[in-house]
Amino acid sequence: MELAAELETTLREFAAAAPVEVRENGGRMVALAGLSWEVRGTAAKPLLHLWSAEYNLTRRVLAIADHSEQCLTLAVERFGCTKPDRLEFVRVNFDRSAREITRHAFCEQLRRILAEQFPDEVVESLTISADLEHSLSGNYARGILRRGSVQWAVLGVADNESADTVENSLTFALLWLERARQSSRRGTIAGLRLILPKGGARVVAQRIGALRPQLALELYERDLVRETLERLGPRAAGNIDSWIVPQRETQSLLDQARAALDPIVALAPRAISLHPSVATAEVWLRFRGLAIARLERAASSLEPASAAKSSAALPGQR
Repeated sequence: MELAAELETTLREFAAAAPVEVRENGGRMVALAGLSWEVRGTAAKPLLHLWSAEYNLTRRVLAIADHSEQCLTLAVERFGCTKPDRLEFVRVNFDRSAREITRHAFCEQLRRILAEQFPDEVVESLTISADLEHSLSGNYARGILRRGSVQWAVLGVADNESADTVENSLTFALLWLERARQSSRRGTIAGLRLILPKGGARVVAQRIGALRPQLALELYERDLVRETLERLGPRAAGNIDSWIVPQRETQSLLDQARAALDPIVALAPRAISLHPSVATAEVWLRFRGLAIARLERAASSLEPASAAKSSAALPGQR
């Protein structure tokens, strides 16, 4: 039987017996049940294409290296590489959650990106398992890159994680840096590389500006489609959305709000101040700097700060 026909027959048998995990070079990637697949190309050296909404992989199959009841192992070749890889279809005893599978797939993708982005360095370790003893969350992939005796701590965030996970990444990155320095026995930890989804670095970049300059911290955004990293410079923390508002617009907004807000300001004139936001047509009240309420010009009603819409930014954050 030709390799292409044998491969297709064997894969159909494995796909019918769930759950099955797809692994490349030993790393967990994705569940076979969530993938579409096809065998195409020549009969002797077929191409195996696996894909889903979040995952896409094409490998040239060189041989079926192992076929047992529990595992199907393929010797495959990645385009542009001469060294064969190992692609496995493994029957497991339990179903992993979709989130766990996605995070492990991201961890393996990040391993490939790091190897290509930093060819002179070795990915010494990379994991996405939680370490609760040291307050390290399973939301983040973390690892070590090494070149000789110099090492870098790395922490990455997947694209499908929440905005809170992205914004909190700096805290966990610093925890990981400290943990890596405490446990390092092979050289020194030179610094930290933080890798975020494309378009997600702005808030984190602003917070990095508050850290001491002596800390070696490199910030990157990851392009999911191209599987590349773009390093962001210090200007990424700048106020890139700033604009100039004419004084007459600011004054007009304050004049319209004074009738409703002046009695409140009079209760503590030294502590309560008004802060107009022309962009959102709002006036915020702050008590010694803390936002306590806002007045919308359109609604002309006072609203507590805790009930403010999440899309409305405080003055000074624009």
